[in-house]
Amino acid sequence: MSATRVLHHPAFYAALLALCAASFVEGVLPPQAAPGVMAPAPAPVEREAAFATAAAVLIPLLLGAGLAVGYVVLRAHNVLVFPRCEFPLAPWPGWHLLRAGIALFTFVRGVGIGLAWVRHLQEAEGWQRWLPAGLLPVAASNLTMLLACGFTMALVAAHGSPLSLLGLREPRPLRRALLGVTGFLMLYPLLYLARLVVETLAPRVGLPTQPPELLVQLAGVSPLASAVAFFGIVVVTPLAEEVFFRGFFYATLRRQLGPLGSILLSALVFAFLHSHLLGVVHLFLVGFLFAYLYERTGSLAASIAAHAAYNLYVLLLASLTIRS
Repeated sequence: MSATRVLHHPAFYAALLALCAASFVEGVLPPQAAPGVMAPAPAPVEREAAFATAAAVLIPLLLGAGLAVGYVVLRAHNVLVFPRCEFPLAPWPGWHLLRAGIALFTFVRGVGIGLAWVRHLQEAEGWQRWLPAGLLPVAASNLTMLLACGFTMALVAAHGSPLSLLGLREPRPLRRALLGVTGFLMLYPLLYLARLVVETLAPRVGLPTQPPELLVQLAGVSPLASAVAFFGIVVVTPLAEEVFFRGFFYATLRRQLGPLGSILLSALVFAFLHSHLLGVVHLFLVGFLFAYLYERTGSLAASIAAHAAYNLYVLLLASLTIRS
């Protein structure tokens, strides 16, 4: 039986579900590790770091507001800024969503168990001396999305070229990339407003306001670990997530729900699957932008560029905030 037929056979997904169920048996995960040494208290705020943080917020805020105003003025004069392209209909059936969901859950569970054992061995054998902190979560996240991306491409390969069907073929990638970065800048004032609202309401409902654990771990690590993390967050993650969430997931939903319903639902799923409660509003907005760009252009080049710009900005701002 060929690999393509295996990916379309119900028995394959039944085996994956059985494997996932078996992974919850006691003893699969390593013993609970003892609490580690607490991180040292943060250093006093540096004036240069505070100034850099303020500049990193104000510059894109002003650029984004200017671009948004310019867009409104041009549209008022009937100038089409974002030309619409015909969106290709996905030829695969809706059942592929269930198949991809089962595979994604299996990958997340499997990589998570592997990460837990590596961390357990790291603490038991003293690997901290040579394995930089923060590198394992980045590697695990990238591996999960690469597996999901590869599975998606193999799943749709039975219906034609995966590159064409998933929106990866683009004759004008630089123009689309510029469009994606421009779209992110135009959205930034709304993202900033959402951040202010969330940070104001979070303490009142008892939610923490600290940066995500991964970004704290990446603060002060070796240059090699920082470079690997940078490449994973800014290059690998946007490419893999756009192929899965927009090229496959959104395109599948669009056959049944139409553009608007698919954009809203895909953005909501994208936000909640990242499991960062305070970032749900942000991730919903950027997920909406990524799907909208894909809908308008029929290519992932713009959404990948916008995703990379967003991740790069979040990484920069988080590092400046942690320094402060």
